[in-house]
Amino acid sequence: MVPKPFTLSLLAIIPAILSAVQASEGEPSNTDKNATALASSMCLMFEDQFEKFNLAHWKKSLTRNIFAARDHIEWRWKRYTNNRTNSFVEDGVLYLKPTFTANTIGEDTMKSGGRISLWGNDETSCTDNAAGGCERESLGDEGGNYLNPIQSAKIKLDRAFSVSYGKVEISARMPKGDWIWPAIWLMPRHSMYGAWPASGEIDIVETRGNVNYTYGNVTSAGSTLQWGPSMDLNAYMDTHVEVLVNSGNSFSDKFHVWGLEWNSTSLRTYVDNTTLLQVAFEKPFWERHTFPDWATNPWKGSETSAPFDQEFFLIMNVAVGGTNGYFPDDKNKPWKNADPRAVNKFWDRRKYWQPSWGSGNQAALAVDSVKIWTKDQSKCLK
Repeated sequence: MVPKPFTLSLLAIIPAILSAVQASEGEPSNTDKNATALASSMCLMFEDQFEKFNLAHWKKSLTRNIFAARDHIEWRWKRYTNNRTNSFVEDGVLYLKPTFTANTIGEDTMKSGGRISLWGNDETSCTDNAAGGCERESLGDEGGNYLNPIQSAKIKLDRAFSVSYGKVEISARMPKGDWIWPAIWLMPRHSMYGAWPASGEIDIVETRGNVNYTYGNVTSAGSTLQWGPSMDLNAYMDTHVEVLVNSGNSFSDKFHVWGLEWNSTSLRTYVDNTTLLQVAFEKPFWERHTFPDWATNPWKGSETSAPFDQEFFLIMNVAVGGTNGYFPDDKNKPWKNADPRAVNKFWDRRKYWQPSWGSGNQAALAVDSVKIWTKDQSKCLK
């Protein structure tokens, strides 16, 4: 879910998912049998059933999450915080929940004359100052932008639990609410092949919380591998799929098991044992895409699976809105991506989207378990 130039394609509907996501009973498929065989060669290295929120395992991100790209600033409307309003465990379920900044500092301060400073000590300090992500003022009265109107949560599993050629399963219910953007993904423990996306990114699932939106909603989910020699040459659309759940259901209705398994020959993501994205490592990634002649191959001399031959660690977060194109302009969208005051429009027109967030924890990403398996016997749980 690292910020990327997003070019939306039409939804690719995988027929199998239309029925299999809802009902997975019956004879196991060949894919299921292969998955079982693969799992049998692994051991469990991490498990969290969320009886409590173990901050020794889960690390928080604290940043305003603004992303600079060439000649523009890409906004997302939230800032990530470390408090129990946005990330908490309740009755054995972890919730990552977006809330309103105005409820913390007041709407007037959020709009003008306020300041967000995320500097602190140890676990209370800002974790990403890219593009001024740690401090900012609200300048609405001077024709500028408001402070981030949404605060939310982003957590990373301790890198000691990084895995390569293994299996990851997360039981989660997606949030429902307009312009909410949850993601379950992995980043490399070490940037072995260079800056993003040269060292890869694995997006197990991303969804949009909208109920009615042309470019994706609670009935659809995306899964992606991100890779390329530079940000401008990200070839992720060659390894991207968006799928639909069967009619009358949504990914926000109940918990589903979102998974990843990969080895030196292939990688697949899945939901409830139904494959979403399948990538065979039959040739180097440099040969999967036509890059410009002047570009340099960051994976030269590496394994065929590079950059996905390294250890990756798990991340879960809930974003809201943004101008990077994940939410393409639509007649019912309250802002335009090219508008330098898009964040202000989003907040000022909240009467159109706020009711869709519902009550309780409907707008939260709900996670009731995380499991990770590895082939590395030295990492097995005792």
